[in-house]
Amino acid sequence: MFPKKNRITKTGFDELMKKGRVLHSLSFSLRYFKKENTPVKFAFVVSKKVAKNAVDRNILRRRGFSALRDLGVLKQENTLKGISGAFFYKKEGKGVKIEDLEKEIDEVLKKIII
Repeated sequence: MFPKKNRITKTGFDELMKKGRVLHSLSFSLRYFKKENTPVKFAFVVSKKVAKNAVDRNILRRRGFSALRDLGVLKQENTLKGISGAFFYKKEGKGVKIEDLEKEIDEVLKKIII
């Protein structure tokens, strides 16, 4: 899990849903927006349509946060400064290996930076 300052709050999530732009990948969709002078904040959302059991949904969320941590997103805070985003898993993302998930996340984050 990320530190609390790097997780999206309820009000931040509402703002994200209203103002956010969307990028798509095979396993997930990323909704994000940029806000100056704020730390990097991310969330992972897994619906019941993707995984019926809460245990499976939590495993997918943890796998996503682990992939972000392995990519060093918090260390790259200079390049991603002010970005808040939520990854919404798709049904295709349920069986993806963590290495492939890291590659997809890295590709999507590179699109945001450019």
